[in-house]
Amino acid sequence: MPHRAHVYGSFEQFQREGARLAELRPVVSVGSFDGVHLGHQYLLAELVEWARREHAPAVVVTFRRHPREYMLNIEIPSLNTAEHKARLLSKAGVDAVVMLDFDENLRTKTAEQFVRDCIVGQVGARAMLVGFNNRIGKDGEGTFEVLREIGSGLGIQVREGERIEVSGEAMSSSAIRKHIANGDFLWARKMLGRAYSIVGTVIEGDKRGRTIGFPTANIALKGLAYPPQGVYGVRVKSDGTWYLGAANIGTRPTVDPSRREPLLEVHLLDFNGDLYGKEIEVEFLFHVRNEQKFSGLEALKNQLARDVAEIRQRAQAEEYE
Repeated sequence: MPHRAHVYGSFEQFQREGARLAELRPVVSVGSFDGVHLGHQYLLAELVEWARREHAPAVVVTFRRHPREYMLNIEIPSLNTAEHKARLLSKAGVDAVVMLDFDENLRTKTAEQFVRDCIVGQVGARAMLVGFNNRIGKDGEGTFEVLREIGSGLGIQVREGERIEVSGEAMSSSAIRKHIANGDFLWARKMLGRAYSIVGTVIEGDKRGRTIGFPTANIALKGLAYPPQGVYGVRVKSDGTWYLGAANIGTRPTVDPSRREPLLEVHLLDFNGDLYGKEIEVEFLFHVRNEQKFSGLEALKNQLARDVAEIRQRAQAEEYE
């Protein structure tokens, strides 16, 4: 049975339900971990190894949305949902995840208050591993040097992870967002250590795709990072099985000209079934064409047939099937 980390929605829940973990005095890491990219994976491997040597749990304290969203009052597109992030952290081997909503209480805590009251006081940490150049506490005052000094005063060891680069570019979630926004899936894969994908729950659509022979599973993109609008060859995972698919990211100008919010629509090839309410993973393989407005449904239907034929051909040639 695969390892599964316990996920707690607050420090209070961890205190109630994870008391045994706190008693064992875990090794803790704190950060946004957006994307759980290759740099994060190196850090998590070090965290887990350190915890195992200490015969202690490995615990990650992270956030549902990026803290800078709250502090700057702007939307920062996430590389994954909170649920997907928790699963990736679990896959990395951590024992527990504390998934917080960043709020005013956290924003105003100094680095010392956060480490003393939260990391030591509530999680029970014996040690803390921080990401390279990561800052903690009000106004980003908690540099590694500051945190190490705070830790020394509280009797816990603080270490900093290594700087990780890919082909000379520093590993970061913001860099991955930039590559995704440019549709550069190769660079995204190099930094993520896996294929770039969007995980989401299938929502109710207008079912218009069924009428032209191309039923789609729709996923809302609000809050998520996504590639440029257009049609893509994809692989779709549902209930543990992968299917080849055709995906469209866009506003559907032919059938919904008033729409402004982009949507991810996926047509699964060689699949019959109902996906409403199910979680699926859409892995992006290659770009097919830009989104365009057609003269009517018949023209759209004919182009979709050509798209599917091209995706099948390219997937077979590039051995994606």
